[in-house]
Amino acid sequence: MKRKILSITLVTALMFVLAACGNGSTDSDGKASTDGNKKVTLKIIHWQQENINNYIKEFNKKFEEKYPDVKVEYTTVPADATYDQLMQTRMNAGNTGDVDIIPLKSSFVGAPQDWSKGAADPMWKQWIDAGLISDLSGQAFIKNYNEVDVQNAMTYNDKVYGVNMGKVAFTGLFYNKDLFAKYNLQVPTTWDELQNVIKVFKDNGVEALGFAGKDVWPIGLAVQGLQASIHEDQLSYIKGLWTGQTKLTDPVQIEVLQKAQTLMNSAMPGFMGIDYGTLPSLFATGKVAMIADGTWDATTIQAANPDLKFGYFPIPGSNDAAKNKDLAGKYDMTWMVVDKSPNKDYALKWLEMLSEKGNYTDFVNAAGFLPTQPDVEIKSEFIKDIQPYLENFKLSWDQLFINRQNVGQYIAESSVHAEMLKPAGPIATPEELASKSQADWDAAAPK
Repeated sequence: MKRKILSITLVTALMFVLAACGNGSTDSDGKASTDGNKKVTLKIIHWQQENINNYIKEFNKKFEEKYPDVKVEYTTVPADATYDQLMQTRMNAGNTGDVDIIPLKSSFVGAPQDWSKGAADPMWKQWIDAGLISDLSGQAFIKNYNEVDVQNAMTYNDKVYGVNMGKVAFTGLFYNKDLFAKYNLQVPTTWDELQNVIKVFKDNGVEALGFAGKDVWPIGLAVQGLQASIHEDQLSYIKGLWTGQTKLTDPVQIEVLQKAQTLMNSAMPGFMGIDYGTLPSLFATGKVAMIADGTWDATTIQAANPDLKFGYFPIPGSNDAAKNKDLAGKYDMTWMVVDKSPNKDYALKWLEMLSEKGNYTDFVNAAGFLPTQPDVEIKSEFIKDIQPYLENFKLSWDQLFINRQNVGQYIAESSVHAEMLKPAGPIATPEELASKSQADWDAAAPK
C-alpha cells in the first residue's frame, strides 16, 4: 500500500525553501528582524487532506507572526504517486538551496535486514546515507517526544533524523452507530459476525460497505486489516518469503485474498468509481453503513456531519475474536531537514514551534493522530472510544514488508494487490492472483 502512504499510506507534506535575499536573522526575543534586507520564503507542498491542510494553514499564520521576515507558501497535491515523484525529483535534482524540509508519509521503515539481502534501500535511507539529511539528535525539541517513539520512528543508526507527528490506524471500518442500533446490530468481533452484519443491511436495503476504489490504494486498507488478523505473525511470514519458508500461494495468504474478494463483492455498486475525497461524505450523509478508511479521517467525517454518531472497529478477518481485537497502522508524517539548505535555521525554528506542547496538541486533535508526545490532552471522543483497540498497537503489513528490486506488477510496492481481483480487476480467482504474485517474486530473486 505504499502507493499513498507509500500507497495512507500513511499522509504528509513537502517544504521548499527559497531565499529571496539570503537568510533571515532573529532578535533577542527570538523574532525575526524586520530591517527589510533579508527575506525567506518557505514553500510547503502537502497531500490533500482537508483537516490537516486547514491546521497547517493556521499554524503557518502563527509562524509568520513570530517571524515577519518569513513568508510561507502552502500548496496541496494529490495523495497518490504525485507527491512521491515530486519529493524524489526535488531531492534527486540536488537543488539543496530550494529544499528545506522533506516529510515522509510514514517513518524510517523498509530498510534491508540481514534476511533480505539485495533489497532496495528506501529513499529516506539513501538520502541519510548520502549526508543530505540533518542529524536532529542535539535539538532540544526532540526531548518533547516520547523516548520510545523517538527510538521506533525517528532514529536511524542511533541518530535522530526526523520528527514524527503521531500514529494512525487504518485496519478497521468506520461504522454508523445509529444504523447499527436501528437493526439491533453489535460491533462484529469475528468474520462470521461481520458477514451477518453485511447481510442484515443488504436485506433491509442499506448499502453495507464502501470503498474508495477509484484511487485503488484505499482498497489496500481493508486488505491490511485482514492480514493483521489472519496472519499469526506478519513479520515472520515476510521473512519466510525471503528465506523460502513461506510462499504467497500458502493457504493463509489465499485466505486473505478470498476474504478481500468477499468484501469487494459486498461493497456498494460502482465502488470503483468512488474517489477517496468523496467516500467520507457518503458515510457522513448515511448513504453507506461502513467504510474502509484510516482513523485520520474521523475529523473529516465529523466536519461533514457534526451530528453523526459513529465509531471504528478492527476488521475481524478471523473467527478467533482474540486475533481481531487490535488495530494496526503506522507512524505518520516524519519531518526531515535538508542538511545543506541555506535556510536550515528557519526550518529548525518551524519544527521547534510545531513541537511546542500547545501547537502539537492542537495538531494531534486536528489530525486525529495518536500522540508521540507525553501527556497530550485528547479532545476527540472518537479517539477515546477506540483506545481499547490501541493498547497493543502494531505496525501494519506495508510498514513491515521489504520488497525485492525490479519486481513485476503483481508483487510491486507492498506486495498484495487484491484490487486486481474481480469485481475490482480482471483476475477471477485468488489462486490465480497468488500464483502470479509468487512468480513475480521468484523472478526478482537475487541472482
